[in-house]
Amino acid sequence: MANQSSAIESNPSGTSGVTTDSSPNKPKYPGIRLTCNGNQLVTQHVETRITDGGIFYPITPSTEGGEIYQQSYASGELNVFGHPKVAIECEGEHAAQGGATAFAVTGKRAVNFTSGQGIVYAMEQYYHAPGKGSTMVLEVGARALTKHALNVHCAHDDFYAALDTGWIMAMGKTAQQAADQAIILRKVCELSLNPGMNIQDGMLTTHSERTFYAPEADLLREFLGAPDDMIDSPTPAQIELFGSKRRRVPEMLDLKAPVLLGPVHNQEHHMNGVVARRNNFNEPILGFLQDAYAEFGQLTGRYYGLVSSYKTEDADTVFVSLGCAAENIEEAVDHLRSTENAKVGSIHINVIRPFPEAAVIEALKGKKQVIILERTDEGLSADNPLARDIRTAFSKAVEAHKHGGSLPPIAPDEVPLIFRGSYGIGSRDFRPEHILGAYEYSQGRIARNDGKKA
Repeated sequence: MANQSSAIESNPSGTSGVTTDSSPNKPKYPGIRLTCNGNQLVTQHVETRITDGGIFYPITPSTEGGEIYQQSYASGELNVFGHPKVAIECEGEHAAQGGATAFAVTGKRAVNFTSGQGIVYAMEQYYHAPGKGSTMVLEVGARALTKHALNVHCAHDDFYAALDTGWIMAMGKTAQQAADQAIILRKVCELSLNPGMNIQDGMLTTHSERTFYAPEADLLREFLGAPDDMIDSPTPAQIELFGSKRRRVPEMLDLKAPVLLGPVHNQEHHMNGVVARRNNFNEPILGFLQDAYAEFGQLTGRYYGLVSSYKTEDADTVFVSLGCAAENIEEAVDHLRSTENAKVGSIHINVIRPFPEAAVIEALKGKKQVIILERTDEGLSADNPLARDIRTAFSKAVEAHKHGGSLPPIAPDEVPLIFRGSYGIGSRDFRPEHILGAYEYSQGRIARNDGKKA
């Protein structure tokens, strides 16, 4: 497996939202050029073609995903492995998530689509899915949660609420990345026996029409394989559990000879299962992700990493963000470099859970300022979630400098000054002047409205 600290996709030229293969050899699967929106690209061109079943409940802005899946089922379309699929619209998001988890543990590829209140309504169901060995993927159109008022537009409140339920989480900067990561994440979920959330910004990405590259059927067959393929068990824990070989999507629950899955555990055993999950199933996940990103890049020419960097090599100030805002920030970076000769760059966090601490440290160490912008505001927390994770990573890296540890060691003077801010909640316009204002504030050139300076 790759070293996490090297898992940074770098895009120094800034010509697109993803690093593409510039070699003279055309990649094996460059994709099929088409125009659609994010929901359509992820659902019609990925999920309906690789899964055995969709179990869902409609909620804006993810409703279209379920509708597309139902249409595919009603039309009798087979997936790329020649198998029929089922589409089940449940009575609510809680039931849908329970149904998708159950479908997955019978050895089938499952998908659910949800957003906003649908995520928090189903919260109880997320915690037990990893422990059951579910390999399902939840397609998320990130949406604001109802607080003082209802809003069906974009914020990151919903998936932030589920950050520590044990699911792998990947975030797409564009619909292209969301579709590609739907494929990559599926492979990793099936290797790690852990469910995943594939996230794109609601409305802003799910509903925006652009030109993309849909995956070829042969790419899906080669990269993913069929659910009933026999594969090598990839970890010692899985060898102990299944033997040297196992089904790609294990039948954790055999419907022909069912036994209880997920019994009651009392004091003697419950902690053992919780802790063993970290050591035996969680720790390999980042390595699986890096390997899958690399393999996907070799096949398609589209390379991602745990973290995507944009013009950071010589940067003193670096923006950090999640989702489509990174494209706005990259435009502002270009403007600042061309008009002020500013040494500024941007990184996008592609994998939110497990949080790629080493990759983030490698991307940001030695910078003077880091500006973390988040599409949420947790008013009673010391920091918003992404800022909290980044500060923790730096603290652990300094500890590694002093006492040794698993993260790349850095000296205290390599820790940048961290600024954080909220933007775009409920799809509030995120304009160039907002990004430029954050930069100017970090440089001490302007004050906030309350008079505070950096």
